[in-house]
Amino acid sequence: MTEPILFRILLFALLAAFVAHRAYYTRKFPAAEKDTLNRLDQTTTSRIAALISLAALISSIVYMIFPNLISWASLPLPAILRWLGVGMVLAGFALLEWSHRALAANWSDQPRITQTQQLVQTGPYRWIRHPIYTSFLLILGATLIISANWLVGLCWIVSVSLDAAVRIRFEEQALRDKFGQEYEAYLSKTGSLLPKI
Repeated sequence: MTEPILFRILLFALLAAFVAHRAYYTRKFPAAEKDTLNRLDQTTTSRIAALISLAALISSIVYMIFPNLISWASLPLPAILRWLGVGMVLAGFALLEWSHRALAANWSDQPRITQTQQLVQTGPYRWIRHPIYTSFLLILGATLIISANWLVGLCWIVSVSLDAAVRIRFEEQALRDKFGQEYEAYLSKTGSLLPKI
């Protein structure tokens, strides 16, 4: 069975929008190297995540252009579920944009702490400490459902999960070091990726 072209186009649009959104904010808020006090160095886990990201990108390209080559990894998902995946993407982009607006100049493309860093507790940061990583999981995790292909989806989910875990560990320790008691109080009332219940 030939993969419907609509879902292939939707996957392309999702990935293109993700890259464009990231590029926009990277250009709007360039890294302040001279202002950096502490930043995340690449770890073995982040290198593994980068390799899996490359596999995710390659499998996505193959899915979009030659879907029959990876049809062995297809999942029998109904169209309605795949459209729910599109809804996940839209929710993820809404959360991503809200998070960027709340962070403003406190955002950086790579985890870092700067001299002018503020502890943002507005927007989604009222409830979640890492809403950008939550949005990445929603957006790129939805590739599993939209493509109905476990190879494409799992590569994205695993790469984002590994990378987010490394970043969260660094950011939480760095923010704890910079803000001390204020950050501890913030930790007690917020969830990491989802609101605290």
